[in-house]
Amino acid sequence: MFAGLDFGTSNCSIAVIENNTPALIPLEDGKSRLPSSLFIEHSNSTPANLTTDLIAKQICALKEDPRVSTSLNHEQLVNIARKQLRKAHRLNTANDQRAQSIVQALAANGDVIFGEEAELTHVSDPESGFYIKSPKSFLGADINATQRAVFTTIVEKMLAFIKQEAECIKQQEFSQIMIGRPVNFHGLLGKDGNKQALSIIDSAAAKVGFKEVQFLMEPVAAAYDYERQLNEDKLVLILDLGGGTTDCSMIKVGPSYVHLIDRQDCILSHTGKRIGGIDLDNKLALMALMPEFGKNTVLNNGLPVPNHLFKQAVSVNDVAAQQEFNGRLTGKDIAEYCRISPNPKLNRLKTLRDGKFGLRVSRSAEKAKILLSDQQDILLPLHYIEAGLDIPLSRAQLSDAIADELSKFERLMKEAITQAGATPDVLYVTGGTAMSPVVQQWINSAFPDLDIVIGDHFGSVTSGLTTHAQRIFTA
Repeated sequence: MFAGLDFGTSNCSIAVIENNTPALIPLEDGKSRLPSSLFIEHSNSTPANLTTDLIAKQICALKEDPRVSTSLNHEQLVNIARKQLRKAHRLNTANDQRAQSIVQALAANGDVIFGEEAELTHVSDPESGFYIKSPKSFLGADINATQRAVFTTIVEKMLAFIKQEAECIKQQEFSQIMIGRPVNFHGLLGKDGNKQALSIIDSAAAKVGFKEVQFLMEPVAAAYDYERQLNEDKLVLILDLGGGTTDCSMIKVGPSYVHLIDRQDCILSHTGKRIGGIDLDNKLALMALMPEFGKNTVLNNGLPVPNHLFKQAVSVNDVAAQQEFNGRLTGKDIAEYCRISPNPKLNRLKTLRDGKFGLRVSRSAEKAKILLSDQQDILLPLHYIEAGLDIPLSRAQLSDAIADELSKFERLMKEAITQAGATPDVLYVTGGTAMSPVVQQWINSAFPDLDIVIGDHFGSVTSGLTTHAQRIFTA
């Protein structure tokens, strides 16, 4: 059986074809979107053996629980029941052996927490284990052999979990997989980084049991999803605003092309940049939150606090920056700056570092971006940094903070049009980053004369991958 898998920077999803239509499979709490996060607790516990009888009993309990929606279908109930059983098993079997490093924790091959549950576990107690957010964003980076081995194992565990959940819910084995890939992976190695990332994902997919693995550019996948609704040919400019990368493609779609197996001649251009929703969150945190942590402070000796400390604090997808920020020397420097600072806000930076709250601040910035989709002004609570700390933020601040990034998106789109040497009939927009009104307003102002279609922000790529998988694996 084949499937399409969007192994995303922010979220993952997998789908199959049912009634000739892509159908997404629930992966967490009955939802088809699994946040790209995992948490490995210091205290090791063996993975749960979830038998059919255990799952059936748990589903019966769910149906009798008044807090559980009656609108959930059987597949969603199976997904929720499996998560609850894993959690109960983990709480009952945890031992006193504590892994001292992520390498030891991975080697123990114990239970791993994924998705939103992983994020919440980290937020509640960041010292209780190892948290990895958006592993895809590290795969194209300049990482050493040890780091590569770590991230390869992490990808294996994520792919194994997704495969296992999907197979249990659909009651069939998935041996063929079409995996989405960005035009360029996040990192500074260029083509070498892309090659490294694809090698890691390909080997991980093979190791967890996928017998045939193919890749497809994510913006092309989005185009194939858009094509399903067309009854006439179009030249479409795809804008895929993902969590870690932004990709554009110009492609011919429509009835004249839909049955072609080889679509290479339909693809007129590709552009992509290693910048996405995580970078917008980091930029918002840097520009709007870090002033409340002492950014721009001048010390008693007349020198400013180095700005790179604040950038490192929020650059949660930069391995080198995080290593340096969490290093002993940086800790000593921040402590000294606090001692000779006239600004008490700088103590919050020390709290952030000492408490390992960087990822939590990034999560707060992401929450602010989401809240500002519906409101012009918000108060963002950071009580985990300091009791009563609420930072006022506005949609205008978000717009100002990410202005440079929006300009880069625009250049990518115009470069794709120039490379294609043609004017698109329509702009098709997908990706979670495109949900922000600030981003949507920018798109409308940058291309006022272009017909704009907003796709399924989190499902278009997965559906397109599955559509293409059907063509390739059943040809």
